[in-house]
Amino acid sequence: MSSRPWRRFRAGFSELVATVVRRCQYSVIYDGFLMDSWISFLTGLSDSQVRAFRHTSTLAALKLMTALVDVALGVHVQQDNNQRHLEAEKAKELGRRGTEKMEALLEKRRELLEQQEEMEVLMNVVFKGVFVHRYSYLKYIGWTLHDKQGEVRLQCVKALQGIYGNPDMAPQLELFTGRFKPRLVAMAQDKEPEVALEAVKLQILLVQNVGDSLSEEDCQSIYPVVFVANRALASAAGTFLFHR
Repeated sequence: MSSRPWRRFRAGFSELVATVVRRCQYSVIYDGFLMDSWISFLTGLSDSQVRAFRHTSTLAALKLMTALVDVALGVHVQQDNNQRHLEAEKAKELGRRGTEKMEALLEKRRELLEQQEEMEVLMNVVFKGVFVHRYSYLKYIGWTLHDKQGEVRLQCVKALQGIYGNPDMAPQLELFTGRFKPRLVAMAQDKEPEVALEAVKLQILLVQNVGDSLSEEDCQSIYPVVFVANRALASAAGTFLFHR
């Protein structure tokens, strides 16, 4: 609801989700119970026939995902610091190296790698369980195709490959394809080569499984990609041309 008390409630509800993750980020978040139970709960609600449950759980999932990304970023920063300390210690003369310190740094690196893997698993479960699971939520993926971060655009395209790669499902995405096709086609010339590569692979799936989705004008904007310097991208464009 859009009235002032409910706008306040929405803000408080969103902050609660972020605060729980923030307070638990150093231990409880990795216990294999809290986050698994919470994500399962939100995933179940997002599939409810009750519209209010779907909307509320989707909002919570968005805030949860954002909070998890913040934690993952913190882990990444710790990994960088740990690596710098390791390299500084290794650069010392053999007699001046602290054996215990090296062991502690190596143990910390192992711990951070485990945390990174756990965060990736949690984020993938939220993304696939809530946002990829239901066609009606594909719009969230469509919107984030415009994200400023290349990695976000890349993961969105890869998620769409999984859907458009299904010959039974792809033809049913007519509304999504019509709405976001211009962006998908334009991404074949994305400034990030890896994103452009996956975008061209997605166009191949469109040609294979949704034959009439791309107009000749759409294809004309993809054909020149065969001449780019990036070999993998040029090769993918050649494959697109072959299938077309």
